[in-house]
Amino acid sequence: LFTMFYCPKCKSQEVFPEVGGYVGAIYICKDCGYRGSFVLEVDSPEGIKNVEKEERAQKKSGRSSGKEG
Repeated sequence: LFTMFYCPKCKSQEVFPEVGGYVGAIYICKDCGYRGSFVLEVDSPEGIKNVEKEERAQKKSGRSSGKEG
């Protein structure tokens, strides 16, 4: 299988390891400038769609619970 890396901030595929080594890699997104050790790894193009769908659902449920209290 082919693994694709996506930026957790803007969902771009323009994510590349900037530094790596003993502790792990630091990735940088060329589109939004995100820099960090966390990236999204998916096995298929449908995978990122599922991530975005879950993210929207969490934001929606987070907003509704915030309005209640």
